[in-house]
Amino acid sequence: MNRPCDQCPWRLANQGKRHPFGFYAKANLRRLWNQVRSGGRPQSCHLTDPTHPEHVAVGAKPGATPRECPGSIVLIKREIRAMADEAGVIGPESTERYLATRKRGIPRRGILYWVVQRIQFAGVPVVGGDPLPEVDVDDPEIGLPR
Repeated sequence: MNRPCDQCPWRLANQGKRHPFGFYAKANLRRLWNQVRSGGRPQSCHLTDPTHPEHVAVGAKPGATPRECPGSIVLIKREIRAMADEAGVIGPESTERYLATRKRGIPRRGILYWVVQRIQFAGVPVVGGDPLPEVDVDDPEIGLPR
């Protein structure tokens, strides 16, 4: 099981802390969440992603293979769980209910990415993407900014 690192921006204890690159600022977290939830691209774990100079400055090792941020996956999986009906099924009715009640949740285009591509077609060439990493969806230390 993948666990969000101690420096994860989605760790509630980090949010609002001062950081030289503004990782924990509400504006940055809003920007990241909007990118993640809409299916823009997966958020990389900053400690494993040497493609960003700021990430290298805070500990990413040159040549490391970027991994998907477990904290962002916790948030996405929570939203997907909220999208399901009482039986745990995601269908047209539960999706419409979700969209009407979760304004900061996953929008339609994000649903196509996360539910269809990353879950239903995970690992299928051309159509799908990598399966979502296993995370503790109920981790109480991970959340969106309040």
